[in-house]
Amino acid sequence: MRHDVAVRTEDLDRLEAEIRQANRGPAAQYVEVLEHAIATCEGDAAAGEYLDVGELHSELVEVYDRLGRVEEALREADLLVELGYRSQPDPRCRRAEILTRHGRLAEAAEIWEAVAADTPDDVWVYNNAGLEYGAIGEHELALDWLTRALEIAVGTGDPERLLGQLRDLRGASLAELGRDPDELQSATPSLPSPARRDPSIRPQTDRPIDRDAGAVAESPVQMPVALAWLPADEYAEWPQRWPDLSDSSLLHDEDGKPVTHVAYCRRMEGRLRAHSEAGMPRLSVVPVRAAEFNPWVADNAPDEPDPAQLRAQYAADVARDPSRTVTWPPGRNDPCWCDSGRKYKKCCGAPGVPQ
Repeated sequence: MRHDVAVRTEDLDRLEAEIRQANRGPAAQYVEVLEHAIATCEGDAAAGEYLDVGELHSELVEVYDRLGRVEEALREADLLVELGYRSQPDPRCRRAEILTRHGRLAEAAEIWEAVAADTPDDVWVYNNAGLEYGAIGEHELALDWLTRALEIAVGTGDPERLLGQLRDLRGASLAELGRDPDELQSATPSLPSPARRDPSIRPQTDRPIDRDAGAVAESPVQMPVALAWLPADEYAEWPQRWPDLSDSSLLHDEDGKPVTHVAYCRRMEGRLRAHSEAGMPRLSVVPVRAAEFNPWVADNAPDEPDPAQLRAQYAADVARDPSRTVTWPPGRNDPCWCDSGRKYKKCCGAPGVPQ
């Protein structure tokens, strides 16, 4: 009996490894592996629990859509709702996203509005709708949804940490429509945002750093490492707050022009991957926000601090409280570490991110 269980576990481990491997190959092959895995789960409840059948269907939605198999993607999206799949926003939005991407706007609008009516305070609904409309060039529609999202974020204190992304997306739609930024675009949250919590990372010890925001120097010593990171909601302030970063390769393009926060996070992802490949274990990210950073500086900074060293020391100190750090890398289906609201696999963890 024990031998049978061991063999069964080995079979499931092998299937899980096959899924991971296929995800790096052609989409058509990945579909076949996912379909086989789902069939296995349907015939064996233990396999369904081991592999998480909901996530398999969720993956299948994305791959069918990528291959242009729209009706099959819609079918899988509906199945997720029937299975009681939990996601943020409401899983019904998956159908709306697919319909929007493929120009079926009337059908999509009915779903977006229905979900918004059911969950009027869920900023993710408005964020995702605005994101999808903007991606296909429907900037009037995108602006409407992003305006509602930004109003919620400002009015609630932005607990989901979407303010930076919403400003970027809404600003892009305003620009496409030839409109100037309005007061809402620069409004600040009315309530303080609670700190993001993740208890899985241990604190680091001090480590040499270079001049780039969030960068650390390579070292053969195997210790946990926390990197300082500039979050979206305060990214626009870095030229005034951190003039020493004026030549940072993370924050500028090849022509020396400042990059968007999205581009900065992609470059940060590349830096994190490089550190990981160099053997640095248990990497984490520490957001540097003025509300927390300035009091720390008042208590800890020397008379003439080196800004880069100060950021590194702050990250090391904050990492002594694991709940204040952000794990890297997150799981492929977990929210991305950069606070975009997208899954890691569709954001900084997507193929093609610079190394």
